This record gives sequence, C-alpha cells and structure tokens, in this order.
Amino acid sequence: MTFIRRRQVAVLAAAMLAAAALPAQALAGTGGASPDAAPSPTGPPSVLALGVPTATASANGITVSSSPAAMLAKAATVTGIAPAPLGAVEVDELDATNGVWTEVATAAVAPTGAFKARWKPADLGAQQLRIVPLGSASSADATAPQLNVTVYRAGGASWYGPTGKKAGMTACGVRLTRTTVGVAHKTLPCGTEVQLFFGGRTLTVPVIDRGPFVTGRSWDLTKATFSALDDTSDGVITVGALPLTDQPRMKTPFSAPPIKIVAPAAKTKLKSASKR
Repeated sequence: MTFIRRRQVAVLAAAMLAAAALPAQALAGTGGASPDAAPSPTGPPSVLALGVPTATASANGITVSSSPAAMLAKAATVTGIAPAPLGAVEVDELDATNGVWTEVATAAVAPTGAFKARWKPADLGAQQLRIVPLGSASSADATAPQLNVTVYRAGGASWYGPTGKKAGMTACGVRLTRTTVGVAHKTLPCGTEVQLFFGGRTLTVPVIDRGPFVTGRSWDLTKATFSALDDTSDGVITVGALPLTDQPRMKTPFSAPPIKIVAPAAKTKLKSASKR
C-alpha cells in the first residue's frame, strides 16, 4: 500500500524525548501493570502511518477510498465515485484461504457518481476489498479497484511506568524506564509483537509485561508507547490492537507465565453440629 510510511528510528527518538521531558514522579501512571515490572526491547517500534491516512484505488472508471484501519465487528465506511449509469456497486472481501470474493456491502450510485457503503469486518488482520458493479461476475472483475484494510480489535488502554528515578523490572525480565517501549498483556507470550492503532497512528511494539489489572482494560502501554500514539491525553484511550502471532517473537530474558483467570468459588452454607 503506497500510503504506508515507515519511520522507526525518528519516531522512537521523538517518543523518548517526549517521555524524558516528563518528571519522574509523573510516571506513576494510571495503568494496572505490576509496578516493579518493565522492559527495553532490542529494537525500535515501527510507526507505519502518521496523521489520518487514506487508502485510495482507481480502476475501471471507479475510484474508492477508505481508512486503512477498521475495528472488528464495528461498521467501517468505503466511499468513492463510479459511473452513474451503474446504479449500484458492491464491496467484496477476499477469502485468502480459497481465493473467493464474497459480497459484504452494497451502495447506490448517486446521479453525481458518489457512493458510500458500510461493512462490518468479521476477521482480524489484513483484509482485501474490491469494488465492482452490483452483481458482476467474478471473472470479469479481475482489474477492479482493490484496497487493503487492516482489522484490529478495540480495547481500553492506559499507561504506566516507574514511580521513581530507579528503573523497575517487568515480568518478562526487562528494565522499565521512561523511554521503554512495549505493552503489558495477561496471556500473550513475552516478545510477541503487537500492532497498535490510534488516531491514524500505527505502532508495533513487543509484549514486555503482565497486566493490566484494572477491569475494562485490555492493554497497559509504557509511557513512551502511549506518548507515541497519543500526545494529547493522559487517561484511558481505546486502541485497536493486532497481535502479530505469525511473526518471530523478540527475545526476552525469560518467559513470564500467563495470568490465570480463576472464577470465584461458589459460596456454601456452613452448618454447625448441635450437641445432644
């Protein structure tokens, strides 16, 4: 996709500078990861896009645009221009397993040629879409305009960091400082790369800790990670997350076990024996 830009080192440096500008006591944060756990991955994160990018494609007289990111099971929008005589277009999604295109949305074409379709992603990861005249045969649409959209799972995220000047250690055995990049998760193996999306920014960082320990939150981000994604707020944000489980895990000193979720034990009534 031509709209994607990789700026690893520059963005990492910016994140480090932003984090370093914070007073040490401010790094207590609002998250729930273990306070004495923390990291320092072997490589910089990758920012794939800054600002609010748009994916655009044109072919067969049809031009289509969409955000390159969508959230699982949440409505996403595809807009464009097509010849008005078509009357209607359909949005097809490619099943990469069998190579079959499946209709996921339709839209009427206005007299001006404009159309707007809404679809709900059902699978995580990279998805390929195409726009064709409604009811077109698959073999006749090999040159249809196509878009790549990455589907994430939405989840609450907060930030955390060391509470003083001294660095702590994460559950994955890495030092946690004000410039450490990474995320905490309850079950993903240490070193698993996670692609995060927020406000048009995409950042890939490793799992370096266990957490969060606050109800309703899915991720704890180190302060440097949080600042790289969102440099305006200081509370809980909703991010899109995509664990890249098919990629090699980054090495960490040891593998922290996943957190066990134990259901509360059923309450039982105790009866005391009576003496006769």
